[in-house]
Amino acid sequence: MSKALASLGAFGIIVYFGIIGGVLFGYFSNIYKLTKCNFKAPYKAEVLRGVGIFVAPMGVIAGYCEIKD
Repeated sequence: MSKALASLGAFGIIVYFGIIGGVLFGYFSNIYKLTKCNFKAPYKAEVLRGVGIFVAPMGVIAGYCEIKD
């Protein structure tokens, strides 16, 4: 275990991995929701989710949002 993680303590490690898990869940949720889009006009949801794949912070946030067409 790295020195930085060891200095956090048990609670800090749980919080750290919880945040990492939440970020990964949001990002991959965004990709999943992009595959479920209908790709018909208007393309708002498709564009936001597609950009979110390449701009990771936006993808994490978009993964937790419901975007209506």
